[in-house]
Amino acid sequence: MTFQAPLRLLATLAPLTVLSMLSGCRSSFEGNYADPNKVEIVDDRWSDTDARLIGEKMIKSALSKAWLANYTAESKGQKPFVLVDDFENRTSEQIDTKAVFESVRNELINSGRVRFLDGAQRKKILDEYRYQNSGTTRKDQAKKAGNQYGADFFLVGAISSIVSQQGGYKTVTYQVEMRLTAIETSEIVWTEVEKVKKQFRRSGVGG
Repeated sequence: MTFQAPLRLLATLAPLTVLSMLSGCRSSFEGNYADPNKVEIVDDRWSDTDARLIGEKMIKSALSKAWLANYTAESKGQKPFVLVDDFENRTSEQIDTKAVFESVRNELINSGRVRFLDGAQRKKILDEYRYQNSGTTRKDQAKKAGNQYGADFFLVGAISSIVSQQGGYKTVTYQVEMRLTAIETSEIVWTEVEKVKKQFRRSGVGG
């Protein structure tokens, strides 16, 4: 009987202690939406802002250079078909190179002056042709092979970086190169190099 009171007290305090510990471990979270078009330098790595700045310059160059007017004149007003081939990452960072290509591709398509082919889906499209013509699909709805467009140009590119550091100062220069190659002749009809240079200063602890 003498131990019942302390045991009852312990049973009462134990859940409160656990709740107090859990409450103390609970982290707070605050967030808000940011403007995706705002230029921001968060750290010294490649960012969405870098991709957008480079993409805007590439789009302007691609639409203003002579290759597009020459092709349109030679093809009697037809728009060129472009196939994205490869974008090489020559940096030491893990960079989503597709994001750069996609931003350029989307704006070129929306300009109404350039058409793109979906090379990544060609094998799936071929498999779908075979399926639809295997007898499992209504004949009047089966898509026939032989109607796809052929690409006129390959779009390729590469991204590289140069890093220099002295004391607390660090400079990172990203260079993006893109080029269009005519498939029929293998001639490079357009090429452009754009750079983004970012400078940083790291202060010491408490500075």
